[in-house]
Amino acid sequence: MTWTSIPILLMLFSSALIAHAETPVDLLFDEQDSVITATESKRALGQAPAIVSVITEKQIRDMGAHTLIEALATVPGMSVSYPMDFGTGHTLTVRGLKSSEAEKTLLLINGHRVNNPYVGSWTFLFDEFPLDDVRRIEIIRGPGSALYGSNAMAAVIHVITKTGENFNASSASIAAGNHNSQRGHVRTGSKESGRNVMLSLNASSTDGDRLTIPRDAAGQSGVSNYWRKQQSGFLSVESGDWSLFALHMNKSRGSVLDGTSRIDTSSNISIRQSVVALTWKHAGDDWDAELRSDADMFKLDPQWQMFGGAQQLRPQVKNLTLSARALLRYRGWQQQEWTISLGYEHIRQFGVHMFNNGTDVSALFNHNTNAVRQVPALVVQNEWTPLADLSITTGVRVENYSDVGSHISPRFAAIWSPTSSVDIKAMYGHAFRAPNFVELYSSNNPAVQGNRNILPETVDTFELGASLHEGIWHLNSDLFYSRYKRQITRVMPSPLTVNVGRTNLRGLEVELRADVRKGLYGSVAYTWQKSSNDATSQQLPGVPLRVVKLSGDAPLLFDLHLHADASWMGLQERAVGDTRASLGAMWLANLALRTGNAVDGPSASFTVRNLFNRKIYSPFGIAGMSDLPLFDRQWMLNLSYEF
Repeated sequence: MTWTSIPILLMLFSSALIAHAETPVDLLFDEQDSVITATESKRALGQAPAIVSVITEKQIRDMGAHTLIEALATVPGMSVSYPMDFGTGHTLTVRGLKSSEAEKTLLLINGHRVNNPYVGSWTFLFDEFPLDDVRRIEIIRGPGSALYGSNAMAAVIHVITKTGENFNASSASIAAGNHNSQRGHVRTGSKESGRNVMLSLNASSTDGDRLTIPRDAAGQSGVSNYWRKQQSGFLSVESGDWSLFALHMNKSRGSVLDGTSRIDTSSNISIRQSVVALTWKHAGDDWDAELRSDADMFKLDPQWQMFGGAQQLRPQVKNLTLSARALLRYRGWQQQEWTISLGYEHIRQFGVHMFNNGTDVSALFNHNTNAVRQVPALVVQNEWTPLADLSITTGVRVENYSDVGSHISPRFAAIWSPTSSVDIKAMYGHAFRAPNFVELYSSNNPAVQGNRNILPETVDTFELGASLHEGIWHLNSDLFYSRYKRQITRVMPSPLTVNVGRTNLRGLEVELRADVRKGLYGSVAYTWQKSSNDATSQQLPGVPLRVVKLSGDAPLLFDLHLHADASWMGLQERAVGDTRASLGAMWLANLALRTGNAVDGPSASFTVRNLFNRKIYSPFGIAGMSDLPLFDRQWMLNLSYEF
């Protein structure tokens, strides 16, 4: 049997199962088959003009996921590793595309974009966003710039937290695990007529895995120093048509390697981000209106170890983003729904300072500059149902960046539903990423030199998707082709940031899911992702060609619930000219066991990640260095009480 026959066998197998399936007695997921992010209004998953995965609150609880990055690792087409070029923290590979800081993906929390303007990333701070009070995570694989603008190239990830409307009881939980890992969480609130309030607080810390790195850039061996400490909290207040959401994240962490790719012992990266969003929404019979105003403060204060400890650099920066949006949605004319929104962002970078071994050298050797970016934007979207079994979505976003010019992001999607259990989608989307402030203004850095003449990078993506849902069975599959242009990068050995080349991504994703009854469900997913650039047809380095993921949940005796999942990742090739052998295939298994009522009284869970303690490596791009160990066996016991 060849690997290319696996998708065909999965489809045949599922068809045979569907033919014998009985009507489900009580489908497991109350919220998994709807999505908001694809159009900014609720749609059935099969009718959403995007390739979408949804992780519900129940799934998060069943799998024992504590952080956002753990939950995203279960999604077809996504995998977690360290960057190839600068091994400091997590990044996310999506459909065969790996970037330094996951800056080609957009993270929203309750509709607020948290990618910071400085490096364009969200993994800096939100990779381990706690999931204790997350209601659902919606993931769009593919372009989303027609609605959401910059960074929404490879994926849009939308974390939707609970609000006072979802508040049932106060709760408290504590957790502990190996590597001196500790977590704590409290939630409280009130639910009154016309006014709902909820407050959630979290804290966590870990020493990290402390795994051996056989060889760094200087040929030395040592252990990783990726410790983390994090505190976070959010407040949700709702009164009539008004709602307020406030979020604060504070994180300190070490680094897998230092700023010169050597064994790190002393880096201390401090990051803070605070968000306030005030929203007014009103729904009529044929129309909806929304006004929203957001404020976002990002502060980076890292102390980087350089050259194995011979030098300490402290490049400080702050970003303040103020934004406003007005939206009107009208659905009272000839089976059409129109959405029009006007938005404006004012981004100010300030407080840029550089310290070298404790001495302020900002006047002579600053790492960046104070800057202002203004972005007005217009979004127009039309959803039309000309026939009972056909819907067409078109849209465009037009925006102007005061520092890098204008951009237009169109989209088109047609969805045909020949039967009530079959949906077929054909889609096109254009997306882009504006240069971040490091790429534009970085200076006095031998590794990164900014370039004020670079242009936004773009992608054109074509997708064909099909879903079949009958009884307990759900089969989802899609083909995709993406062509990235004007990629923003550096061509070694030059540190200058430039636009260069093209990258082509194409692939297939197939997922079969069975929802037998509440508490008993499972899935298998297969991904084939081919990536190459114009210079060579070779698979891009650090990206596997094939990935398989399996997951299952089952109730046990004595009020126990078991979750198990496993993933297999094919070999990962090296860059052209790198003579090291390809990184071989890897697999790992995870296990979670929980007991107790999750909505009343005590409950407990025990999770083990990398159950069999397999050697899991993240490929690193510097020839002569060893690859980076990602994590060993990790376990955690969680005790909680709702009252």
